[in-house]
Amino acid sequence: MKYLLFQPEELDELMRFLTANLDESYKPEVFLKIQSQWPDGFAIARRGGIIVGAACGALLPGNKLRVLILVLAPEVQRQGHGRKLLEMLMAAGRKRGCKRVALEARVDSAAVKFYRHLGFSSVDLLPCYYQDGGDAVVMERLV
Repeated sequence: MKYLLFQPEELDELMRFLTANLDESYKPEVFLKIQSQWPDGFAIARRGGIIVGAACGALLPGNKLRVLILVLAPEVQRQGHGRKLLEMLMAAGRKRGCKRVALEARVDSAAVKFYRHLGFSSVDLLPCYYQDGGDAVVMERLV
């Protein structure tokens, strides 16, 4: 597995990966904007030259890092790759002075258990957060 910073020329491949692995849909220009604002906060995982994971974040006021996306292809889940991508984001955040990291996860997803295992605590509930009306839990921890 190779962990690399996302490059704009990888956008089409990234969008195909996200469409195949997320229920939510995003406009491609969103990812170009995220990458241009904080290149070190946008990582991908490649196996055999193919994108199998992606993580991106944003720097928020108050020295906070917000994880916008952390997604892996099903065949590479539960092998430590999500942790590695998240660690890359948090290390980049620490370099920029971030003290806390926050994210949202679907309340009924395995992601909640994953994040709790990594030291995240639930701090809020967002009703009807997702496009399909699903609720999200806001989770935080120290960087």
